[in-house]
Amino acid sequence: MPESYTSRENRQRVGLTFRGVRRAIAGADMSDLEAKGDRIRSRAEERGEREADQMWRELDGARSKAAAAKVQADLATGRDRAPARRAAKDAERNVERIQRKARKYL
Repeated sequence: MPESYTSRENRQRVGLTFRGVRRAIAGADMSDLEAKGDRIRSRAEERGEREADQMWRELDGARSKAAAAKVQADLATGRDRAPARRAAKDAERNVERIQRKARKYL
């Protein structure tokens, strides 16, 4: 599952890395830094899971809207046909946009 770090967490991870390198050179104990890093990583993993779940719900909803718009376009006649086709194309583009964003959660 992908991790989703905030900018603050990224800065903290960089700081922990630098401190860890200095301690490793000095031969000091790094268990507290590792524990902090693990806590940051677990929060990021939980956040990533929530974001992925929401993304899949959004994608499912967009697919449903695109299917409904396609049916409306197929059923439309006369003057209503062109706007219905545009709506169906817009809905399909929205699905494609969400799919591109969802790839990071695969």
